[in-house]
Amino acid sequence: MRADVPAKEVMTREVCIATPDEPLHIAAKKMIEFGVGSIVVVEGGEPKGIVTEKDILNKVVAENKTPSDVKLHEIMSSPVMTIQPTTSIREATRIMLKKGIRRLPVIDNGKLVGIVTDTDILNISMDIGELIGLIDDRSLEVLPETMSGKCERCGRFVERLVEVNGMKLCEDCAESFED
Repeated sequence: MRADVPAKEVMTREVCIATPDEPLHIAAKKMIEFGVGSIVVVEGGEPKGIVTEKDILNKVVAENKTPSDVKLHEIMSSPVMTIQPTTSIREATRIMLKKGIRRLPVIDNGKLVGIVTDTDILNISMDIGELIGLIDDRSLEVLPETMSGKCERCGRFVERLVEVNGMKLCEDCAESFED
């Protein structure tokens, strides 16, 4: 994994958010719509806590509570561990491992601007691993340099982006876009 990649290159910018007084059943619907396993609890654009699937299982389901009766502030993990957009992925990974967490909201000037998850880190790790497969063992030269970054459609960090209709897409999204 390229350790010098900053969080802003890997983070998901559209974060699933809710307010502290939001009922859990509404927040759970948002999580399903976003296709994520957590929701960041914000007040005035600033992260105050996070509710994960694990929190829901341990603090609601296992306690036999009714989701519509539970407010997020009652079950959120707080304070929430955050990082800056310039924090390296190596440092984000170290924080996640040390704290035993899988998600790090990204804040800039106190405001939520994205989130880095273990899946985001795994995606970048896999993409860089795939690049290693492009090395020619005989010459040990890497194939010609291409534009790397985050796909504007699926959010994966890839070493090769293709421009389609002004959007920078990974090859998979570019193929499905053209169909």
